[in-house]
Amino acid sequence: MDRLFVVVLAGGSGERFWPLSTPSHPKQFPPLLEGQSFFQRTVERAVNLVGQGHVLVATRRELLAIVEQQLPGFPRANCLLEPVGRDTAACIGLAALAVEKREPGARMLVTPSDHFIAPFHAFEETIRQGLQLLDRVDGLVTLGIPPTAPETGYGYILAGEAVAEHAVARRCQRFTEKPDRTTAERFVADGRYYWNSGIFLWSAATLLKAIARHLPEHWRALEEIRPALGSPGEPDVLDRIFPRMPRVSVDIGILERAADVYMIPATFSWDDVGAWNAIGRILPSDESGNAVVGRHTGRDSQGCVIYATTRHVATIGLRDIVVVETPEGILVCPKARAQEVKDLVRTMREKTP
Repeated sequence: MDRLFVVVLAGGSGERFWPLSTPSHPKQFPPLLEGQSFFQRTVERAVNLVGQGHVLVATRRELLAIVEQQLPGFPRANCLLEPVGRDTAACIGLAALAVEKREPGARMLVTPSDHFIAPFHAFEETIRQGLQLLDRVDGLVTLGIPPTAPETGYGYILAGEAVAEHAVARRCQRFTEKPDRTTAERFVADGRYYWNSGIFLWSAATLLKAIARHLPEHWRALEEIRPALGSPGEPDVLDRIFPRMPRVSVDIGILERAADVYMIPATFSWDDVGAWNAIGRILPSDESGNAVVGRHTGRDSQGCVIYATTRHVATIGLRDIVVVETPEGILVCPKARAQEVKDLVRTMREKTP
């Protein structure tokens, strides 16, 4: 894994995990995994892959205290602090500048901080496959997940022709964001579609060239930021220039427009844990199929997700229901409608004076 940096994206707000996730303490930081947070588990995986010195954490400036609390001894210089959230194109562009400054010609693995991935050896092997592809082609690589169900909360990649230079790589023919149920069912039955993991691999220089071509406003802003990186004046320059970049994801801004985009099929288990119903897929269940964190007493309750922080939750006769209790609030909803929590949170904010 020489000349590889891992960029951990840790600035998201995790609105679908309200009331546990809030803007000041989002989803990636609560201890949902045997006392560890998704963020801690992601950084641990990255360190095992490339060593601590080659791990960069990109997050919002106001979340730095949580990062430092959860990663004692992590180098402050390896934290890239956004003054405001401008989506992944701006964030990853800034990270590419930092990687290129540290080691010109280096490659970067970009990974969200709130995904479930196991086992490590399969993840490592998939990354090796991606690096082998980049030894042969100069392009942008995404990791595709073979779908197991017609999920409507994931993006999909249509795998195109095979790549002559690599045994398993495919060209990306089309990206589709979060289809409806009927379309998702058609994608899964088709056999050529993969879930878009949001995990990317490329050289920093190649990504910056793609930004220059497809996102010129981002490119101009990044070129103004470049001289200040690592200097005492970096925060002031970021405050002035970073918010100018339009809010757009790297998927929409670059991957859907670029020509040389490739996919490596993942061999590891993956879940983006995008909503509360996902907890039932990654945590052990009790004898009634309930995934429980905290104190819970149930009677005739099956297939539920129960999360309690301070109070004892008791349930009777529930089926496939999410119940979450935190000091921030209480959520009760069917597992099948957990994706709607994000819209509910926005409605609550609009009604708050």
